[in-house]
Amino acid sequence: MSKKKYIREGAESAGTAGTDPAIASLSYEDAMAQLEALVERIEQGEVGLEESLVSYRRGEQLLRHLKGLLDRAETTVRDLSLAELERGGDRAGDREAGRGSDRADQF
Repeated sequence: MSKKKYIREGAESAGTAGTDPAIASLSYEDAMAQLEALVERIEQGEVGLEESLVSYRRGEQLLRHLKGLLDRAETTVRDLSLAELERGGDRAGDREAGRGSDRADQF
């Protein structure tokens, strides 16, 4: 199974059980790097059955953490976009459109 497929499927099936505090403190990039390394070791057959199960559980925790980080980022972007619209953020686009028509009038 490819890394991306494993990551995608794991993210969809990740539960809500507790996450190791060491994982919870990881940045998105660090958590992703750990997950990719873990998956690579499993795919290459470098771990036995017991270690594979432990690694799988850790992978699930990493996936939950990554999904949580992405969900929070998405919420932040959505909130910022809505706040910009509420403040009249479209005015900048209107000014750009107006400048374009002014130039056309000059010719």
